[in-house]
Amino acid sequence: MRLRTNVLVSTLLLSVFGIVMIYSASSYSAEVHFNDSFFYVKKQALYFIGGLASMFLAIKIKLDWLEKGKWIIYIVSMVLLLMLFIPGVGLTSYGATRWISLGFITFQPSEIGKFALVILLAGHMAKYPPNKIKHLIIPVLCGLAMCVAIMLEPNMSITMCVGATLLIMLFAGGMKGKHFAVFGGITATAVPLLIFAEPYRIKRLLAFLDPWATPRGEGYQLIQSYYALGSGGLFGVGLFASRQKHLFLPFAESDFIFSVIGEELGFFGSFAVIAVFATLIISGILIAIRADSRFKSLLASGITAVIAVQTIINLAVVSGSIPPTGLPLPFVSAGGSSLVIFMFASGILMNIGKSAHSAQRTTHNGGF
Repeated sequence: MRLRTNVLVSTLLLSVFGIVMIYSASSYSAEVHFNDSFFYVKKQALYFIGGLASMFLAIKIKLDWLEKGKWIIYIVSMVLLLMLFIPGVGLTSYGATRWISLGFITFQPSEIGKFALVILLAGHMAKYPPNKIKHLIIPVLCGLAMCVAIMLEPNMSITMCVGATLLIMLFAGGMKGKHFAVFGGITATAVPLLIFAEPYRIKRLLAFLDPWATPRGEGYQLIQSYYALGSGGLFGVGLFASRQKHLFLPFAESDFIFSVIGEELGFFGSFAVIAVFATLIISGILIAIRADSRFKSLLASGITAVIAVQTIINLAVVSGSIPPTGLPLPFVSAGGSSLVIFMFASGILMNIGKSAHSAQRTTHNGGF
């Protein structure tokens, strides 16, 4: 019960806090561009309501349905990813085609794809542990297929997230150490190759190494993030008092929202946010350990891996620890499809925790 409560409280805290910070980070730019300082907040609040519905649906859903329908879920997610390349269907912004528009709503298929792959891997590896080469073929091929589809958008950040999640799930599923070392080495080699495959990624890498070499170009965003985080000090400049949000820091309400958090709330406020993420991630790990079936354990492991990997990458980017790449902070950054899907994933974690709690209670009462 306690772990489920941790997941619920952490999810709600991060999501509601995200709405507050989205207003703070976007109010000025929204007023300038849309003549409505609440433009992004209104959208996020509506998606939050949808996220609540999806989360409580996930708590009630029969997890056996996910296991039985794993291939349907995966294939549908791949079809959605491929639909991006149909003229007139995929929406392009800043040179990337990542969104599908339904007229009244837009969403990113890659947000669905991450968790669809987790469901497929959990279902497959529950029956066929990846401790033999023949049992690695399907998980690896399905993971690579999704990585290629996402990379073609292009979206290297989500590709990295999916690739890291694949490795973590293979390890959790029982992959032998020597096989893990081989696949890990291949993945590590693939990252620099992908960077050098595109000129704009090379520019981002150079900007990461020395952002002040191009202060008005590729290094601009990272420098502004440094200014935001550095200005925050220990206690921050105060909520809603950010200076970088005044059109200095690009994507302040989405990919770089943590920079505004650091500026306004300082080191201690940033640490508190990280602590909530840590609580959610540790709770997810413990739920996976205590799950009453192999499928549920792997499913919880995969969901927790996605949350952990995406959070770590986002924090590493805004702090200048890795080259800049666009990846939202789960639950907090502006982005409707991301919020709804992540809240659904939290609901699945609570669902698994519920079954684990029931199994423990049955055992304590003399069952099994």
